[in-house]
Amino acid sequence: MRIRDIEVFLDILKTKSPTTTAENFKTTQPNISVIIKNLESIIGEVLFERKGKKLLPTSKALFLGSMWLEVVEKYYESFEVLGDDELHGELKIASTHTIGEYLLPSILFDFASEYQKIQINSQIHNTKECLKLLKNGDVDFVLVEGEISQNLAEKEGFIREVLQKDELVVACNDFLLASKPRYIDELLDRKWIFREYGSGLRDKFLDSIGDIQSEIPIFLEIDRISAIKNLVINKGAISVFSKLAIKDELESKKLFAIEIINLNPDRYFYSLRRKSTPFNKVISRFEKYMIDRI
Repeated sequence: MRIRDIEVFLDILKTKSPTTTAENFKTTQPNISVIIKNLESIIGEVLFERKGKKLLPTSKALFLGSMWLEVVEKYYESFEVLGDDELHGELKIASTHTIGEYLLPSILFDFASEYQKIQINSQIHNTKECLKLLKNGDVDFVLVEGEISQNLAEKEGFIREVLQKDELVVACNDFLLASKPRYIDELLDRKWIFREYGSGLRDKFLDSIGDIQSEIPIFLEIDRISAIKNLVINKGAISVFSKLAIKDELESKKLFAIEIINLNPDRYFYSLRRKSTPFNKVISRFEKYMIDRI
């Protein structure tokens, strides 16, 4: 059994199409079919159920996929140890707004400066859209601020890593309002501005305040943090942010944090990638580069 055969197997787990996998490996569909038949002969079991032009993986195939992915990763990692040739290729990332606007840009800039032969494509979406892009294979990995449990990640076929801890902050431009802790129902007469539906920040905050979330008067929904900040600063609205996103405004006293009684403000940033993705030297290098700088 060759590493290339395992890579073909892992790719079919993702594409479920021998034709698409043949295109990915620049070979013919009959050659892909031969590789799969040989693997099934070695294992002694059928690994895919044929339905029309699709190959649907059996439970045994999915089990082998998780194990063989580690084999391929270790294989290529061994070459990194033996020699570190100049990296080249493409890096496709999707991140949520706080991460994409306030955490990732400087890391991407420094990485692109150091590895100039890597083409970087970075997109910003809410958590729901990021996960959709990852599942469809449109990006290599995602960085999200929505709550992603380990069980959910495994169910969707993702590998989840915790990047760092974050904190939610309810903020306003009124020093007196923020001068003492408040119950959330003391703020129901304010003009609340929220991120759009599907935002991890929005979901985390509303989940944290419990049943009273139905009483929050949502005055506006806007999908840009910078626009929300401007309205809170200049129009006296109120909103919830990542502490990372308003660090400068808090320090310059353009915004003030309101301590909300009985609110747990803690949350986490996560990175996710598909289990079925073969080892990629560019992705591996960027993940290590990013973690070292967070």
